[in-house]
Amino acid sequence: MKVAILCQQGVMASALTGIIDVLNVANQVMRTEFYQWQIVSLKEEVIISSQGVAFNVDCQLKDLQPIDVLIIIGSQYQGDKRLWQACQQLNSYAPLLSEKLKMSTPPTLVAGCCGVAYAAALGLLDKQRITASWWLEAFFNRYFPQLELDTSPIYLCDQKLYTAGAAHSYIYVMLALIKQQIGTDVAQQVVSWLAIPEPQLSQTAFITSSVLDAHKDATVHAVQTHIKAQLREPFTLKSLASLACVSERTLIRRFKSSVGMTPFDYIRLLRLEKTKELLIYSSKSFSEIALSVGYQDHPALAKQFKRHFGKSVAAFREQLAHL
Repeated sequence: MKVAILCQQGVMASALTGIIDVLNVANQVMRTEFYQWQIVSLKEEVIISSQGVAFNVDCQLKDLQPIDVLIIIGSQYQGDKRLWQACQQLNSYAPLLSEKLKMSTPPTLVAGCCGVAYAAALGLLDKQRITASWWLEAFFNRYFPQLELDTSPIYLCDQKLYTAGAAHSYIYVMLALIKQQIGTDVAQQVVSWLAIPEPQLSQTAFITSSVLDAHKDATVHAVQTHIKAQLREPFTLKSLASLACVSERTLIRRFKSSVGMTPFDYIRLLRLEKTKELLIYSSKSFSEIALSVGYQDHPALAKQFKRHFGKSVAAFREQLAHL
């Protein structure tokens, strides 16, 4: 399998070297060079990672020969503006890449983290289900609204397309690729050799509300501030829209564009974060915690907690007791 690993300046070094490590271990397990990889750049001879590590490039895009797998690795995220600039730069290479990919059978595509945005800019994701880093939801809503994005899974496989969340999700998407191309037995041996832990199947447990404040919509900021200050109070879409002096539909649209979720998804996230905080730092009973974050029905909160964090309140408390 000939693998091209397409990188830009500022690539995440751990993702690049980690992917190569997984491919190398798979080869060792099989005792053959099943995977042959090369680092590919748009036009540079050396790629400098976000940590300052230099990687010599094996091939520039213009010289790319037929491949079986194309892996697009993201650079370190530095805000939506910088990411969109990188996407626009990549878009100018879309015709060249398309020409190269037509040289052989369409390759399997793997993209993770900001690399999913790069793949979108290259026109490689249309009409397929994809995932990406949870904090890129608003970015995709703004710049690629036509794509079928679901940021809940750690990774998604749709035929010959594999997409993944933040940088270290590459481990699990590469295991899925190996399982599909070689078999479960080899994938399990790679897991054993590298001591890879069981995956967190959902990205929701990693969502941090503070990251969702990094936007420039003053109206949405005002609503977010109000929600945080009145978290235990009941909210209606009508009251929030009235506070913002916009229609209910406009408020939902602006929240999705700026925050990446609806106002009520945001409220639920804040309440779950506060619940987790109180479980760690307070001695309150769970029913008291539920009331303090705006839930009259604490079993309902318990269900939301398990769905979001991947473990029950009891299991979370037991984990705390062993720390």
